Amino acid sequence: MAESSQPADDGDVERLEAELAELRERNAQLKAEHDATFGARMGRVGRSVGSAVLIILGVLCLVLSPVAIWGRNLVLNTDRYVETVTPLAADTGVQDAVIAAVNRQVQSNLDVPSLLADVLPPRAQILAGPIGAAMNSLVNNVTTRFVRSDKFQQLWVAVNRVAHQQITYLLTGRAPPNSGLKLSNDGRVTLDLSVVVNAVKQRLVDSGLTIASKVPAVGATIEIANAKGLVQARKAVRGLNTLANWLPWLGLILLAGGIAAARRRRLAGIWAALGLAAGMVVIGIVLLIGRNVYLDEIPTSKLPRDTAAFVFDTLVRFLRLGIRIILVLALLIALIVWLFGPSRPAVGFRRAVGQGPKWVGQKLADTAVAPAIVQYATPIRVGVVALALILVVLWNQITLARILILAILVAIILVLIQAVITAAQHRTVQAPPAPTGA
Repeated sequence: MAESSQPADDGDVERLEAELAELRERNAQLKAEHDATFGARMGRVGRSVGSAVLIILGVLCLVLSPVAIWGRNLVLNTDRYVETVTPLAADTGVQDAVIAAVNRQVQSNLDVPSLLADVLPPRAQILAGPIGAAMNSLVNNVTTRFVRSDKFQQLWVAVNRVAHQQITYLLTGRAPPNSGLKLSNDGRVTLDLSVVVNAVKQRLVDSGLTIASKVPAVGATIEIANAKGLVQARKAVRGLNTLANWLPWLGLILLAGGIAAARRRRLAGIWAALGLAAGMVVIGIVLLIGRNVYLDEIPTSKLPRDTAAFVFDTLVRFLRLGIRIILVLALLIALIVWLFGPSRPAVGFRRAVGQGPKWVGQKLADTAVAPAIVQYATPIRVGVVALALILVVLWNQITLARILILAILVAIILVLIQAVITAAQHRTVQAPPAPTGA
């Protein structure tokens, strides 16, 4: 006979209900912890992404800054433009191109055979050839002496100073009246040499060749570039010129915001500096590629390759200087940030540096400002580096010598700060313990 089942005890039911309630409470707690962890993780991811975006935009602004400032100076700073193009007048290749262009202009407009036919008797016509060659030689000699002289270089400077507005035409498309630079539809950039022709004409007339006064000055040109992409680049150049004053500041603000938002600010600062250095390398590579494209586009019959290379290098030399300065600055900043980091090599380096000017640190540690230096060492270091960067941005004429001098001064200040910290720590270690009360 089957046994009848016993009803559950009331105590067991209560125990099961308590366990179930405990399981539900634990489950809710685990879910809340999971949600909090997930939210915190997503917050960290969002913070990291935002920091990276700000740093990338800041680096991009600073990478474009030297290009924009270089273009702005060529367009708006007449002294810088004249300083840029002045070395061209002393180059032998450029002088040869000018001589050839002026000779062509004069000889093509001097009808020597007709002149000799009118002035020479029939029996003397046999002399027309030698006389014509002598006249051509005279034209070449007078032109060469003038172009090789200091007078030509002075005239070159004066013409380019007046023609500075022509550069504005090339980069903005707004042609001024009596433009000396011409940009054709196929991208050929030519320079009007009418002023040089007039100077040579006067010297030919003074030499006795009065017929040279009839040579028209208009028409003598020299092709200096083939800028097919210039027309398409005008909008970008105008935009960069407009932002030239703001790009450096905007880049610094974005970088500061990105580094401040980063979870590991020191590492973010190092990567930002290295990214800026890499950007300068990229700009340098682009310049090298542009140089090769420029040389391939200039016909050697118009301008020898070596001369064309000298023209390009002269025009972009201040841009290259700016790129090198920013590259050096970025690498110095990355090195400084790393040296004052928590890594073992950096700590060892700081300890060794602090022991170097030990007597200086001990003297400074006795001053009233020593405790503040020790307490606020990191903000002071950041302020010193930031002040140096602001000086670099504000300088109108930046040179590698100035950068090196500024870097040495910053290094001396940072070494003195570290010496004070090392001396203070040494005193703390050697200080006797305070007596305890009985």
